[in-house]
Amino acid sequence: MPADGFGRALQRACELLALAGGLVFVALTLLVTASILGRWLIAKAVPGDYELMQLGCAVGVAAFLPWCQLRGGHVIVDFFTARAGPRLRAVLDALGAALLAGCSALVAGRMVDGARGLAEAGETTTVLAVPIWVPVALMVPSFALLAVAGAYTAWRHARAWRE
Repeated sequence: MPADGFGRALQRACELLALAGGLVFVALTLLVTASILGRWLIAKAVPGDYELMQLGCAVGVAAFLPWCQLRGGHVIVDFFTARAGPRLRAVLDALGAALLAGCSALVAGRMVDGARGLAEAGETTTVLAVPIWVPVALMVPSFALLAVAGAYTAWRHARAWRE
C-alpha cells in the first residue's frame, strides 16, 4: 500500500479501472452464456458474439494493466538477478518501470492517433458494424494510467535504491 497521498489516489484509480475491466468480463461471460444457450435451445447464437468478445477482451485486459503494475504483479524474469543484491535489483526495477512508463505513454498517444484515424475512416466490425475507434479510445485511459503507475513505481524503486 502506498503511504503517500498521490500513491493512495493512484491506487484507487487503478482499482476502479480494474473493477471496470472486471465488469466488462462479467458482461462478456453473460454474452457467451446467452450465445451458447441460444445455439443449444433455438439453434441461433447472439449475432456478432465473436466481435464483441474480441473488442471486450481488449478493453478489459487493458484495464487491469495499471493495477497489476502498481501491485508488482507483472512477470519478472529474475534468472540473471536472483543472486544480485537488493540495491542492484532496485536499480533494475526502477529502470524497468521507467521504460514501461515511457512505452505506455507512447502507446497511449499512438492509440489516440489511431482512434482518430479509425473514426475518420469510418471503419467498423463486419457483423454488427461497431465503430472500431470506440474500443481503441476506451483503452487510452488504461495505457495513460499505466504510464503514471509505471512512473510512480519507478520513483518508489529509485527511492529504495538510494536507501
